Amino acid sequence: MDKLRELQDEAKTDLAIVKLENLDQESYKNQIIKPKWLEYKTRFELLLFRSKGEHTKLYREKWEYYGGKADAKVYVAKPFDMKVLKSDLGMFINSDNDIMELQAKIGYYEIIVKYIEGVIKSIDNRGWDIRSAQDWKKFEAGMI
Repeated sequence: MDKLRELQDEAKTDLAIVKLENLDQESYKNQIIKPKWLEYKTRFELLLFRSKGEHTKLYREKWEYYGGKADAKVYVAKPFDMKVLKSDLGMFINSDNDIMELQAKIGYYEIIVKYIEGVIKSIDNRGWDIRSAQDWKKFEAGMI
């Protein structure tokens, strides 16, 4: 959860319009921060994709384990003496600690990707905010 907090703090800094007297410089800042956030989005989408693949593989392994179809070596290392009905397999698999941990990781990455998409949208809107501020400064100066 530390990475999300770091990204939130970084977004506060990046999205802030600091110098109202230098709005032209703030406008150029968009060209610097947007590629950075697009890189973050790509990185976390790849982590999400990889985690979903790990989940699929782990789910199959747990299906074999709880369904009694895993290799005998697996049961020697981690005994499981229960006979699970096919209709109950999903409940056993979805309540497995390893599966739940991986699902939490996937959910975390989904939240980060969604947050980054919001930041990118705010960067796009930041340009409109800067333009409105510039127009207001012109109006106050009697130029409009």
